[in-house]
Amino acid sequence: MSDELTKSVKKSSNAVRVSHYKAEFQKVAVSTQTFEAHDANNDALQYAALQALFDFGQQIRTEPEILEEFVRAHELPWSKVTAKNPYNALIRLALPASTNKSWYSQCSTVLAYAHDRKINEPLSRWLEGGGVSGRYKEAVEHFARGTTGKAGRSKAFRLNAAREKLASAPLTEALSGIDLNGATPGFFRSLVYYDGTSTRLVHVRDTPDDAATETYLLDLVGPTDIKAHPLADKRLFRLYRAIDLIAGSCGAPGKDEERHILIWNEEQDDEAVTRLKLVSDAYTFTNAEMTLAQPLPELEAKGPLLLRYADAQAFRNDFQFDHEWCLGVQGSVVQLVSSASSPMQLQLIPLAERKSARALREGVKSTRRTKHFRLTVDKMQALTSSVQTMQKLFDKQNKDSLTPYPKPKRFQLAQDGNVVKLGVQEMPNIWSAFLELKKPGANFHPHRELSISETDRLCQALVPYGDDVTGYFGDSDVDDAALCIDHDFLDGDHFVYASPLVISVKMDRTLICDDLAIVSAPLLMSATPKSVGSPPFSKRHVPAKALSGLSPSVSEIVHPARNHAKIGKNRRTKTEFPVTPSVAGHAFGAFITSYLPDNSAHRVERKFDFEWQLEWWRRMTDIPVHVIASNWTDAELAESKELSLLGQHGGKITRVGQRILIENRLDCLKQLYASNFDWGIIMDDDAVLMQAENHNSSYRLFSEMAENGVTAYDGVDVFAPIYGRKVPFNKELNGSGNPYTANHVFKKNTDLKGSMIVVRNFVKEGREPLLPEPSFRCHGEDTYFVLKAVSLGYSTMTCWNMVLEELSGESTFAVGDDDRTAKMRDGHERLVSEFAHLGLRMKAGSHSLDKRDFERRCWGEKPKEIIVEKP
Repeated sequence: MSDELTKSVKKSSNAVRVSHYKAEFQKVAVSTQTFEAHDANNDALQYAALQALFDFGQQIRTEPEILEEFVRAHELPWSKVTAKNPYNALIRLALPASTNKSWYSQCSTVLAYAHDRKINEPLSRWLEGGGVSGRYKEAVEHFARGTTGKAGRSKAFRLNAAREKLASAPLTEALSGIDLNGATPGFFRSLVYYDGTSTRLVHVRDTPDDAATETYLLDLVGPTDIKAHPLADKRLFRLYRAIDLIAGSCGAPGKDEERHILIWNEEQDDEAVTRLKLVSDAYTFTNAEMTLAQPLPELEAKGPLLLRYADAQAFRNDFQFDHEWCLGVQGSVVQLVSSASSPMQLQLIPLAERKSARALREGVKSTRRTKHFRLTVDKMQALTSSVQTMQKLFDKQNKDSLTPYPKPKRFQLAQDGNVVKLGVQEMPNIWSAFLELKKPGANFHPHRELSISETDRLCQALVPYGDDVTGYFGDSDVDDAALCIDHDFLDGDHFVYASPLVISVKMDRTLICDDLAIVSAPLLMSATPKSVGSPPFSKRHVPAKALSGLSPSVSEIVHPARNHAKIGKNRRTKTEFPVTPSVAGHAFGAFITSYLPDNSAHRVERKFDFEWQLEWWRRMTDIPVHVIASNWTDAELAESKELSLLGQHGGKITRVGQRILIENRLDCLKQLYASNFDWGIIMDDDAVLMQAENHNSSYRLFSEMAENGVTAYDGVDVFAPIYGRKVPFNKELNGSGNPYTANHVFKKNTDLKGSMIVVRNFVKEGREPLLPEPSFRCHGEDTYFVLKAVSLGYSTMTCWNMVLEELSGESTFAVGDDDRTAKMRDGHERLVSEFAHLGLRMKAGSHSLDKRDFERRCWGEKPKEIIVEKP
């Protein structure tokens, strides 16, 4: 076949394919026209239209040549950008009536993000997890990954590079006409005038290095103009950086101190990582650890290994000259081996083979984080320089002393607005700015100081990597116990550092360490199950034998089996766990009722959801979780991974037999009132929170409230998250000028969803406890609990900074609408019998409640909205 004939056949074939896709696109047009014609604000129609477009795009992009011809056939421009993201063109073709370029851009970016994420659920369902605006924020972060952040982190290096570049630039001749005699050498803003022939300098600002000058200099030298660390391309660079930062920031061991770097592989968020952590037999010590996002394959299945501290120093020093080190494995032996002709071999020792009887210790997580700060490279360099200058000045002042004089060892801490300044007692008139606080906070404890040598050492270790870092002051059993760094490098590696503060002139330190715990905390369990009560009966907790009054078909409700593998994968895909759990400082305790029905299929489903719920709370927050395990067997308790980890945050298990939901909730409330928590989070065993950016504080709410203190929320007694199935929230929560970004907002609501309710510890405050009557055994426990609270004079509110997510959604309390209505009527009539004297009524001719008079009497003059500024 000739070339011309081949081209002709191909052209004809392409035309057929383009015609095919034109016909297919008409289906997309139907969905988009429905969306535009009926209600442009209808999320469901919008999601359906975008799904139709996405499905079409995913199909046609598999034929790039046809895609290009299809776009050109509709007289739309074709470019490299469109080739990379065809939705740039397709969205305009699908929605030609829209003139909002910003909205076009958002939609095309979200669809490209869905393609990159390889979502394995319908796009419309995926969009329900955040809406277009929420997914767009994720998309921006996704496509910017690897470039964002460097501009801020390397700002000092960029400014220095720009200054050096300009200062060394040759000048043909000096400009005259402006007198700067007496000005400090530096860069100045100026105006020049060009008259068409020559250029004259006509004005100069006499303030050097102001913000505008800095902006100009940063424009000259972009983030990509800054060279990476000179060793960054070496094979073991990330291991070197980890060891260099740990050993460099923590310094040498003390006399008779045994110190190692513990190294092991583990899974985090279903991804393999390598972790390195400083361990020691000292009581308290400066500690650091690094998590490598790319695991070292040589350590797979090797268990925890110890790198002797002296060997770590040797590797750290030699790697700067011999860059070709490698990890060698022979059987069970793992060694770091240099490339020299007579190679240095540093063996990693299995932790189990360590000979010493003295227990190793590790740094422990702070109980609370305060005074969050940013530490920039230029401030690190300035501190190192000022330490040297201070030592020289001090030596000069004391050169004529006839007796030895102690040199300064401690930095005093002082806050000046958003700045933390450092000074020394021996030179009281010299203070230097060091840390930039996120916001002014409480003053430092009067007996807290920083070690000069350790602060200097930290700065010297961090500077070569060119990143500004963030951190905080952490509490332990005392306030302001440690200076902490928590930093993510752009390649995904994570560095954590903690230095105990000095509490005496003898250099005594706060306690921030504990015995090394490689294994998980033990399972805490009550010794004997409580007595077996009545069989459970609630809207989700329904064993077959509790349905004795119903027909056999009702007691054998069959639900389609769920694909656990797919559900689990989807949950992990959409969930972004923080590197370390959010710290609530034991202001909150969580109390979960977990009932397992007798039906084996239902039992499996509930355990599946419950396991994820426990993992979610464990990894999102440090809140202790206490579980009422109702109708669980010994074997099931032993099989649960997450139940075995409750002790990590101080949680426990209470075992009971089959009981109705209200009895289990009573136990939860009694445990709250017997505790020292300010608040209790009372939950069913399928409740978590949505946590995309458009869902506001989410799990962070609890640490934010803890930081503000319980008294800041006076007037808020009982509250629950937004329940999205009843209350549309996205536009309200994320609209322009909304109050929710900067504030915690609580609004009156007497119809709270009982899956998650937060209750104030009334007993701790000397107030009457909120305890529902155990005799209430009808449908409507949630409503009863809320009405009981309001009848006692307590407020019940929705918190607009978190959104409930229920994992199951399966309801078994009724079969069909008629059955549901009958049960609701029975429950509501029972409520009216209890609260009729306070004005509660049934609506005429309805199964619903009329709460208007009840609320007027019981709510009274209490505020209907409470706003508290976020910390």
